[in-house]
Amino acid sequence: MSGWRVTRCSVVLAAAVAALLCLQVFPATGKGKKVAAKAAKAPAFYYEYEVVEGDTLYSIARKFNVSMNRVKRWNRKLVGKNDSVRAGTVLKIRAEVPIRVKRTAYYVVQKGDTLKKVARKTGSPVAEIRKVNGLKRDLIRPGQKLAYLVAMPEKPSESVGRSSSGSLVNGEKMPKGPGYTYGSRDNVYGTNETVTLLIEGLGRFRRKHPTAPLVVVGNLSRKNGGSFSPHKSHQSGRDVDLGYMHVRKVQPVTSMLTTDRSNMDPRTTWELMKIFLDTGKVKNFFIDYEIQGILYDFLKSAGYKQAYLKKLLQYPRGTGVTAIVKHVKGHHHHMHLRFVCPKKDARCED
Repeated sequence: MSGWRVTRCSVVLAAAVAALLCLQVFPATGKGKKVAAKAAKAPAFYYEYEVVEGDTLYSIARKFNVSMNRVKRWNRKLVGKNDSVRAGTVLKIRAEVPIRVKRTAYYVVQKGDTLKKVARKTGSPVAEIRKVNGLKRDLIRPGQKLAYLVAMPEKPSESVGRSSSGSLVNGEKMPKGPGYTYGSRDNVYGTNETVTLLIEGLGRFRRKHPTAPLVVVGNLSRKNGGSFSPHKSHQSGRDVDLGYMHVRKVQPVTSMLTTDRSNMDPRTTWELMKIFLDTGKVKNFFIDYEIQGILYDFLKSAGYKQAYLKKLLQYPRGTGVTAIVKHVKGHHHHMHLRFVCPKKDARCED
């Protein structure tokens, strides 16, 4: 990556969120509820961004989709006169939902281009192109190199073959972010589409349930996909394991808890699932048959029609029937989410 690049974008969990990882029990009422609410309101998660040559306060704010005023407020002693920032300075960018840091791309002006035409071609607003490039007028010339910001990695990914016998080209690593955790797991690579769906979905869940425990993200794929023991799939960047949501205890990151009627929170588990189902990009969920029964009872009591439940779940008809949610042995402490092939990936097989 050239130009404005992220030389260090580490993430830090402050005490309010870190406490959630220690299997802390939050009672439904009283002091525990106040602690959970306070933790949710606190800006407990932040990214660290090291300023490089060419950065401006505006470009940094746009990379993280926040306002300049917020960046200034979070870094009062580090921003100079006229909103200047020095290369090498490490700024804190606070976040309540996951962020994929934007990268800088470049467009070479062609004959007949206007700033409006460049904006349409790049998908970047005219005002942003002006500010990012320091343009005082809309006059541009052929051959001129204009910077613009995009929310995608430097190299596009590709899912190749099947989930059980495939590979992953230019796998993107799932970033750290607020509202979820994968601990020290290394094999958290997926297609650009998989990572985008996870970031957006987990962000929506976080906004809807600000006091909920962290969602535990398990394995995705290895960086280049391929065989990934003990998994029989997870080979082409479209699979991800997610911990079930529990009523009282927080799921531990390293070894997720066996889930049953005594500890599962079917409402929040379903709402997490539905966020992804509503994208239209889910191929399957793999969930233990008995846990499907818990979901079935909850959804039936919530008024979902039988026709929908039949399409969604195998329960109570048996594990041999067709449904979006399928039973696979070993999924009693986590659910396995598989996304469909990205449309652009011609070698991907559903």
